[in-house]
Amino acid sequence: MGTNLTSQPAYGDQMAKYFRLDKAPTLVISSSGKPPIAITRLTSDIGLSEPTELIPPEKAFVISMHLTPAADSGCEVWAGGKHSSVTQWPAGGVGVYDLRSGLRKRHRGPLDWVHYHVPHSALAAFAEENGKTGFETLSCSHGKLDPVLQQMTQLILLQVDHSEERCELFLDYFCLLFNAHLFKTYAPSFRIANRFRGGLGGWQKRRVSELVQENLDGRLSLATLAAECGLSVSHFARSFRRSFGTSVHRYLISQRLEVAKSLLSGSYLSLSEIALRAGFSDQAAFSRTFGSLVGTPPGQWRRQFTFRGLRTESLDRNLTSELCA
Repeated sequence: MGTNLTSQPAYGDQMAKYFRLDKAPTLVISSSGKPPIAITRLTSDIGLSEPTELIPPEKAFVISMHLTPAADSGCEVWAGGKHSSVTQWPAGGVGVYDLRSGLRKRHRGPLDWVHYHVPHSALAAFAEENGKTGFETLSCSHGKLDPVLQQMTQLILLQVDHSEERCELFLDYFCLLFNAHLFKTYAPSFRIANRFRGGLGGWQKRRVSELVQENLDGRLSLATLAAECGLSVSHFARSFRRSFGTSVHRYLISQRLEVAKSLLSGSYLSLSEIALRAGFSDQAAFSRTFGSLVGTPPGQWRRQFTFRGLRTESLDRNLTSELCA
């Protein structure tokens, strides 16, 4: 079947039209100059009494993650010239569709689905970067449980719902993990070459640390860090984890928190000012991250630190008085 190159890619408001929805929150990730991966959330309280409009053919896959289980009547899929009626589709179940053959779906109950739109060229670029010349296809039985992608989806929805907190390093790393998971789970004949066993060199570690400190707002891309180290993005990500024991994004967050703690304990700046100086988009994002990872809200942490400091000073004065008596 020929591919309709004139139609718009099936994500965002265009995908919403196929599902007869007014709108659909979307996050487009254009990682390191590669073809973009788009994430669209489709929600409806009433579902689809009739099949969706035909999604025109294009050279892309749609990975459909269902956050809600199928209704009693199940879910119907028209793909590849075949009709499938799926009676059991649990929450966390996945559908994988090659849009070259077109796609229609029907679900007669409430739905909350997340569609990943992945161009063939994006997967081909990932394959080439990992030492492969290409891949054949992705395949999956309707409604297959995928707890890994379910967790990843819950994580990326934070970025979909809070676009103002967009962090390029996190999105770059998410794309790497997402592509690797697709190949490992849905293209079993594909094997990523395990060519990189070492970590970063000393000068590379120092350079990366400097760049992260200079760009706490997270607008730095993995491609930039990899280029500074003279490595491919995939090679850099693996080597960084081996050297630092964590991902680049988690390392960035840890550095933000260290700067925030220093400002909380050593200045009278407001929480909103500290949030910006530590690289967070706003005070809400700062408080949410700090509370989640440190265990207490930043305001409470500052009061506790101040109390401990005053108590230590008082003990020092009492001890000095006793020694001098």
